[in-house]
Amino acid sequence: MRVGAMGYFHNNIRPSVAKLWPGTKSWPSLPLVVLAVGLGMGLFHCFRQLPPLWIPLSLTFMWLPLVWKWRPALLMVLTTAAFSWGIWQAELRLAVHWPLARNFTVEGRIVSIPQLGGREYRFQLAPEHWLKHAPGGARPAILQVHGSLPELPVVGQRWHLQLRSEALSSLPGSPFTDLARQRFWAGIGGVARIENARLLAPSFWSLGDHIAKARQAVLQATNMALDRESAGFVQALSVGVGNQLSPEIWNVYRDTGTAHLLVISGSHVAVVAGLFGWLLQWLWRRVPWLVMRWPAQTAGVLASIPAAWFYASFAGMQIPGERAAWMITAAAVSWLLGRSHRAWQGLALAGLLIVLFNPGAMVDVGFWLSLGAVAALIAVGYGAGGWRTLLRSQWAVFIALLPLLAALFGQISLVSPLANILVIPLVEMLAVPVALLGTLLALLDLELLSRVLFRVVALQMDGITALLKVLLEIPYAQLHTGTERIWAVLAAALGLSIFFLPSGWPGRSLAFLGLLPLLVPAAGGSDFELHDLSAQSGMVLFWQKKQHSGIWTANLWKAGARREAGQALAAVLQKKGLDKVSDWVRTDTSTPLPIPAAGQQWGPVGARHYPQSPDPLGVCRGGAGHALAGSVFVDLGKTVQPCILLWGKGPDLLILGDMDVNTLQRLASTRSSTLQRVQLVLAPDSLAEEERKLLASRMPHAVIHYAGKIPAGVWVWQNGHFRSAAVLSPAYWQVRD
Repeated sequence: MRVGAMGYFHNNIRPSVAKLWPGTKSWPSLPLVVLAVGLGMGLFHCFRQLPPLWIPLSLTFMWLPLVWKWRPALLMVLTTAAFSWGIWQAELRLAVHWPLARNFTVEGRIVSIPQLGGREYRFQLAPEHWLKHAPGGARPAILQVHGSLPELPVVGQRWHLQLRSEALSSLPGSPFTDLARQRFWAGIGGVARIENARLLAPSFWSLGDHIAKARQAVLQATNMALDRESAGFVQALSVGVGNQLSPEIWNVYRDTGTAHLLVISGSHVAVVAGLFGWLLQWLWRRVPWLVMRWPAQTAGVLASIPAAWFYASFAGMQIPGERAAWMITAAAVSWLLGRSHRAWQGLALAGLLIVLFNPGAMVDVGFWLSLGAVAALIAVGYGAGGWRTLLRSQWAVFIALLPLLAALFGQISLVSPLANILVIPLVEMLAVPVALLGTLLALLDLELLSRVLFRVVALQMDGITALLKVLLEIPYAQLHTGTERIWAVLAAALGLSIFFLPSGWPGRSLAFLGLLPLLVPAAGGSDFELHDLSAQSGMVLFWQKKQHSGIWTANLWKAGARREAGQALAAVLQKKGLDKVSDWVRTDTSTPLPIPAAGQQWGPVGARHYPQSPDPLGVCRGGAGHALAGSVFVDLGKTVQPCILLWGKGPDLLILGDMDVNTLQRLASTRSSTLQRVQLVLAPDSLAEEERKLLASRMPHAVIHYAGKIPAGVWVWQNGHFRSAAVLSPAYWQVRD
């Protein structure tokens, strides 16, 4: 076994390394160049505050004279140059000044898929002309705009808008990703509300205007032919617009690992480019005069490049489509130069170009997921032929992305390989071509035929959705791993990396042992941990002690607060690796969306209605029970009162619901000595000034935190005291209004 492994290394691995690094007198290969640039950009993104630009620039110029005599020094130059490029791009974005509460007029083009919320559209606008009262200095490259419009907006349209500027802090956040950082690198430097709007007439010489007009025609044709959900399927597969699909549909595809089929991903662009290249070859061979002057295969490969870019533009130039267009271009050029088997170089070049145009792609989760999926397909030889290749490729993608999904989202879909194997051929080979053909017929005003094809696509997608729902009913279809067990994620990544070693490598079958640490249930922490989650004007608390956990909710009356609370709860449960909490204390009838699962619910005293409350349901009154070991509910002897919780031997923690000043005075009079010993008080931000003064006067030595108010807090009970987690100083990409 040992001799075989060493022989394999000398015969296969060592020559490959020699080709990658040919020597000091040759230029480094493309993969090494990409690694050097990626290292520099990755190091830059590790900084929360911008370093001085002169430091990496000085290093760049210091290494530059050595390149002529020692070629590997070029890698050091590229690393420091990429670091400098990131700093320079960040400084350009930081130079943007956005005044508040100012009226101005701008003409620009929509560059994102408009989302309809209530009666307002939300989308991103790239300004082309600033007309009236434009802000001085550096102006934002992209505006986040919201408001009512007289016509249906689509990507690529040009609008004349009268806007009123708003604070960047008004943009919603997400507990799953750092949206503030993504917006910063996307160039979103301003927020505005629409006061008046007028759609500009398309220009005859503008390709973007014609594409926008075609997209609008497709949206109108599908909405007239189908109901909202069915039209959403057709629009997602043809033009990349999935805003008409319900959240339930998206959850089904997300939980089965097939959500990439409902966006214009690389496979969609590849299908279009391949079909166009095959059609051109077929037509080319029918004309002998053309065949004699140029091979049909060469013409087809060359034509696939504009086809890929046109379809990516038609679909809104989303990141997966743009990346696929770059890769198809690189692969086609390599084939034309006689280097058709260098798929890794094509992937590396595509990643390099995307990062150079947008340094923020390095911190984009979607960038790494799709890049990892393509790398896995290349590693197993995707496209080598047959159904065995499909099985092998889907299994490889699942293995490659499993540690990354577990680390980022705290859960993995164990039915993802099976779902993709069953669904990808149905979508890519049937639904997508039929949807594109229906789109073409709709643009040619062949309404009857396009309606028939749209209906066929809708029936296909309804069947596929039903199949995915059945797969989700399989036991252990999803596995909650949590995001805090870094050791388990690293063990899985190291172990499963053996899977991608060459087939002759000994011990390759042991790769799946790396999966075992992720399958072990997460153990609860030994200390009591308390989180105040972001919920706008609402109040959402999460606590955990060993295997027990719970939430406390109040004042989630607004739709935005309910949605934000639901997202925050979902994120913290995924982070902890939990499916549900042990206890849920509801001080009123408002609920997060989606509604969390709980083993036991506690309601306020005197409330008559508890929506979506499964049995058993307790009343938060002292004596009957408690929501957490070591805690008691306070009974004020009133017919109607909010939930009030005391925890600890001191007691050390007091959690209040929404209450008036009379209820608070009664609490202070009946529990006067108890309140003097409380260390930490958590109360809703809705308490009035009079109530806050009363709290401060009765508990002068306690830390009083009003939940829902930024910044949110995290407290840990250690050595008889509550310790507040340190809050990092604001990073350069965070909003400072």
